[in-house]
Amino acid sequence: MFIYGKISPFQPGEPVKPEQFQGRQKIIDKYSNFLYESSKGKSHHFFITGKRGMGKTSFARYLKECAQYKYKMVAVHIINEGIHDIDALIIQIVENILNEIEAEKWSKKIINAFTKYVDKVGLFGVTFKFKPEKDMLNNLRSNFAHFLMDLINNFEDKQGIFIIIDDINGLSKTPEFANWYKSFTDTLATSFSKPTPIAMMLTGYSEKLEALSQHNESFSRIFKHASIGSLSKNEIKNFFIETFNEIDLQVETDALNLMTHFSSGLPTMMQEIGDGVFWVNEKTIITHEIALRGILRAGEEIGLKYLKPALDNSIKSDKYLDIFDKLGIDFVEHNIEEDYSFRKRDFKDKLNDDEIKVFGDFLIRARSLNIIEFTGATRSGHYKFTNNLYPLYFFIRSSTRNES
Repeated sequence: MFIYGKISPFQPGEPVKPEQFQGRQKIIDKYSNFLYESSKGKSHHFFITGKRGMGKTSFARYLKECAQYKYKMVAVHIINEGIHDIDALIIQIVENILNEIEAEKWSKKIINAFTKYVDKVGLFGVTFKFKPEKDMLNNLRSNFAHFLMDLINNFEDKQGIFIIIDDINGLSKTPEFANWYKSFTDTLATSFSKPTPIAMMLTGYSEKLEALSQHNESFSRIFKHASIGSLSKNEIKNFFIETFNEIDLQVETDALNLMTHFSSGLPTMMQEIGDGVFWVNEKTIITHEIALRGILRAGEEIGLKYLKPALDNSIKSDKYLDIFDKLGIDFVEHNIEEDYSFRKRDFKDKLNDDEIKVFGDFLIRARSLNIIEFTGATRSGHYKFTNNLYPLYFFIRSSTRNES
């Protein structure tokens, strides 16, 4: 029975709100202290790496609010979608800074200085679109550190600037960004006799950082580095207990262990599982059976959001899809509450002749899509799924195909 009027306390598919950010206390304390130093005039540069689903964007949002409300900095969060060149990045940064200033309405002097270069849009509030002339944009690119310091000198009641570039993406493809950023930090470090209250944070996959470091061998040394890894089992358990307690639901131990296992240490999966369990539940206690139903729902949701688009775009062979389905069936037959892995040589026994012929290429493609990964030594021939919801999706997919 569907219960109308329910509101889920979980946030699947989006960065969690800063006030609901869970875990990561050690890294939060460390980088909050660095932000405090920046607000007092010591510039810092951070590079945050982590696999997809680890919560890099949620961590960025948390630090943004910390900079804004605790240390009184102007903080902007650039979601790098389709930005591949420095000029486009600079336009985004300046545009976001102007909109942050306008939203708080504390410095008309700065806004007025940009009147010639912005379009105002919006029906119920002003939003600026920054449209610099070519000469101005060239000057900004060449003198970005001086531009930021000039802005700060005109701040009325703010302590500095914190800029987050979330997912460096295409910026890592050529040497241009690495060289420009190194020049920017050198200028910041050597050209000002007074404090430089500026903090910059970049996020991305570790391979993007490696690519930038290959473009400029000094690039990596600029940053304070942090790798956001898996949440601990205790952090995940506490998250489920606290979140369900907010809506007066208790969680049985077996159900809690099952949800924790399938979260695979990933905040994204944790949110999806919690949401799935919430929507299937009709009782005041989350039982093992309810948790399993919610996990199956979450597995289907994760598959449709993350796997199906990748498979549709990259997997054209029905043989590959059949192998995925057999892995999903093997996962369920193995015991879904235990860690699952498979050996290449052993799993071949479950394949037909046509599937055996493409199995090596299948493993390469599945790894490139981040669906499976090596477990143990690289090239050991021993694999696992990158999270426990993926094989559930393939099991559900195979079951649906067999029913049709």
